[in-house]
Amino acid sequence: MPTSLSIASGKGGVGKTTLAINLAIMQAKNSKCLLLDADMGMANAHILLGINPDLTIKDFFDGNYSLEKVITEGPEKLKFISGGSGITEMLNIDKNKKLNFIRSFDQLSGKIDNLIVDVSAGAEDSSLSLLSASDKILIVLVNEPTSFTDAFTLIKVCHLEFGLREFCLAVNMANNEKHGNEVYLKFNKVMRKFYDVNITFVGSIPKNNKIQKSVIQKKPLILDKTNKDFYFLFDKMISNINKAPKNKFEGIRF
Repeated sequence: MPTSLSIASGKGGVGKTTLAINLAIMQAKNSKCLLLDADMGMANAHILLGINPDLTIKDFFDGNYSLEKVITEGPEKLKFISGGSGITEMLNIDKNKKLNFIRSFDQLSGKIDNLIVDVSAGAEDSSLSLLSASDKILIVLVNEPTSFTDAFTLIKVCHLEFGLREFCLAVNMANNEKHGNEVYLKFNKVMRKFYDVNITFVGSIPKNNKIQKSVIQKKPLILDKTNKDFYFLFDKMISNINKAPKNKFEGIRF
């Protein structure tokens, strides 16, 4: 069965989708990887990838196409399911449809090795159903009070409602590697004080105008061969994620 990783954040604007795209491309270099843009209502991964798929996840929910038919190919043979653009009605999909959607990934189990899901920010039901169905959860954090508070709340809800206790954490917009580690240690200390969860630090992304430039150019940073430092950074991060422990949950899984 494929290993599923959901990438989430307590709040928007922390670089979650940028991180998801670059990690998915890195994973696709060594395995059959599918990136699902499930950021309902704010889906924009296709824009950052520089592609314009003919079909989106909405076509699947409307019953017009199978899950396999809405897959398009991205850079480095990355398989991609687009969430479309601004499909706010997707937020109101009933629970049974969401669960059937998750179950439908069984049909792809022999065709992909890794599934990476870009989940909506926050602790809404649409996000929680996807997070609980994933083997691993990566929380993206920046060194801001609101990011800390919202990430804390998201992990708390996942732990109390679903019994999840394994989480990965990446710090974005760090001043340097040392600063990223310090932010993780501070957050981990607060989190562990209140809840029995295990947070695996997988690395940090430094502040750099190259990242903003890649977003504007609609070309993932990892595809720019002149940015070797970022290539090795994402390579190390995906390696750390692959080594991180999985969650054990008895409910519906990808």
